[in-house]
Amino acid sequence: MSLVDALSGVLHVRPGQPLPHNIVGSRPDWAETLTRGRPVSAAPAVLASAFSLCGHAHRLCAQLALQAAAGQEARVIDAPSILQQETLREHLRRIGLDWVRHLGAAGRQEQLAAESAASLQACPALTRAHDDLGATRDWLQAQWLAMPAEDWLHHWQQGGTAWLAEWAGTTAGWLPNLLASARVHADVATVPSARLLVHAEPSALQVLADQLRDEASFTRRPRWQGACAETGPWARLNDEPGDAASPWQRLGARLAELARLTLPDEPGRAGAGWLRHGALPLGACEGLAWVEMARGLLVHYAQLEPAVPEPRVARYRVLAPTEWNFHPEGAVAQALQNLTGDDAEARAVALMAAYDPCVRFDVELQPHPPETTHA
Repeated sequence: MSLVDALSGVLHVRPGQPLPHNIVGSRPDWAETLTRGRPVSAAPAVLASAFSLCGHAHRLCAQLALQAAAGQEARVIDAPSILQQETLREHLRRIGLDWVRHLGAAGRQEQLAAESAASLQACPALTRAHDDLGATRDWLQAQWLAMPAEDWLHHWQQGGTAWLAEWAGTTAGWLPNLLASARVHADVATVPSARLLVHAEPSALQVLADQLRDEASFTRRPRWQGACAETGPWARLNDEPGDAASPWQRLGARLAELARLTLPDEPGRAGAGWLRHGALPLGACEGLAWVEMARGLLVHYAQLEPAVPEPRVARYRVLAPTEWNFHPEGAVAQALQNLTGDDAEARAVALMAAYDPCVRFDVELQPHPPETTHA
């Protein structure tokens, strides 16, 4: 195992294997180790570095959680705009880099990768220090969607996966071509877990905080109300449930959110008014915060130890979207156990790309004996 894999973890995916042996992971829980005893002012940067793939979201969530634990007003200047812009950039990178690698048809990956890379090199959100949102929207409409972003989003809301198939099958460009070729492996019905919307009510967040405080293993194998749950761009507080669950629907939801984030701000609908975040003081020296980020709902729990001149971190827990979505008995695992046949690997890769883990994954097609350690 490489040093990078040892530090960040790997998910071993085994199509056709029974629960709970078809997702086996080695993802370490670094939050407690890296933050214990550190001054509050240092912790957000440490966590952003440790979770660098989504560092902006971890920094923001840490700032809010630590403020709440310190009894301060939990507020970060320009938080909605930061969350919007960084989530938009993360969607761009994952679609433009990972989708080509995972979903591209054999023999066309090199061409699609070249076209995708060329488009990303011209993207204002990725090439300018201070992004002009209008310029990024113009780029998206011309380079990826081949139509106004608001129109694309409207069609998606009205037609769902049927619209996505129509658009992919009739539109020129590397992205619709990629999705059209991926549909055969992604447009397969699965049994979803419940959408994770625990952040809708303070009382529910209090229950979640109790679990994070009292159960050290909860961040590795979380359950909500006794059951597995899933999170992602299809599980936002401001959104309505989509149509029949499938990896195809999940891919569409990610692209729809990208389009939505480029639109002018409108509370509860678009731009910086789309993604939600918040914090909850839990009593003396305890706080919890959450943000909706690219991969789903991120939650941080902080407990402080009073000190002079600055409080220090006594306990810290991070609950990331990957642990919900890739629970060994969750929605992805449920789908994996039914993947057999010659196209099992391609369908497994489409499934993983749709749910988007924040660590590397590999697909193992040979049977393995049951293991006792899981992601």
